Amino acid sequence: MIIREPLRVIGGRAARLEPGPDGAVKLRPSDEPPGDLYVGPGWADAHAHVYDGMTEIGVAADDVGLTTGVHLLGDAGSAGAATLDGLVKYVIPAAGVRIRAWVNIGSYGLVHMRETADIRDIDVDATLAAIDRHRDVVCGVKVRSSGVIVGAMGLQPLQLGRLVAREAGLSLMVHIGEAPPLIEDVLDLLGDGDVVTHCYHGKTGHPWRADGRPSPALDRALDRGVRLDVGHGAASFAADVARRAIAAGFPPHSISTDVHVRNIRGPVHDLPTTMTKLLACGMPLDDVITAVTDAPRETLRAPEPWLTEDGGVRHATVFRLTGAPPPHRGYEDARGVALDPATHIVPVATISDGTVTATGQV
Repeated sequence: MIIREPLRVIGGRAARLEPGPDGAVKLRPSDEPPGDLYVGPGWADAHAHVYDGMTEIGVAADDVGLTTGVHLLGDAGSAGAATLDGLVKYVIPAAGVRIRAWVNIGSYGLVHMRETADIRDIDVDATLAAIDRHRDVVCGVKVRSSGVIVGAMGLQPLQLGRLVAREAGLSLMVHIGEAPPLIEDVLDLLGDGDVVTHCYHGKTGHPWRADGRPSPALDRALDRGVRLDVGHGAASFAADVARRAIAAGFPPHSISTDVHVRNIRGPVHDLPTTMTKLLACGMPLDDVITAVTDAPRETLRAPEPWLTEDGGVRHATVFRLTGAPPPHRGYEDARGVALDPATHIVPVATISDGTVTATGQV
């Protein structure tokens, strides 16, 4: 399969896809007016849960991978020190989509959903050893820091996660939600390159002022280089919070789904659905694409130019903008508030190592 019509390359010019030698695909400039298809780097979802068959919430990686335009997934803490070997040995090799892992500070990961409520389930040395065994896969440390998860442990899981991340030279991804602990105390422990996921949740104690500007603690964190990640999830994306923050000049660094078994049939569905929601909340298209390409690839420690020097395509997603949603697709935030996007982002095909594959959403 090769798409013959000229495409709009993210960044401006028109180009054609052409078959090259040895099955390679080349992107060549075109003097013809582009059609309605866009092409750019392969999409990446920095926060998903794909430890299928092992954890309470995992989905099959390929159900949210290339068939939805996504080339790279960050599994966000499904595995901890005691279960990471299984993710690496059995899930990652079987997937058509590439996977990186945020290792959970809770030793058993998301086998159950209160993974850090007991100090006996956190082992700093074992976590560091697991990271060393799988440096080619692990991109950082995941800590879920909200009251329904940590219980009486408070900030201690985050403090221990921070210790591991700093010892390993990696970033933290921190889930924020219901207090305790207070968001100010959480944010004050984060530094350059760390990631706050569920950044636009609408729960009591979220880190935004009514006018969309960050709270003092979030403002300080952003000044230190802390990054904002959407992490939509089943309960962690409020469209009005996102809309005000974006209008105030505080868009997310990365757009991610937090897709799992409890939200894959709604409200999350997939990454292009989440991208469409952020577009509807005021992000320009180019910024939406950056937030699912270059930005998350940097966070996932998997930077790779999408084109070779001679125009060969390493990885790319082809998509179109339409005025109508995909069949049977509605748009709601995590509180059930309906969105009515004027423009929908719909993946058409992926290009990976010379193979062009239709997504089924044409």
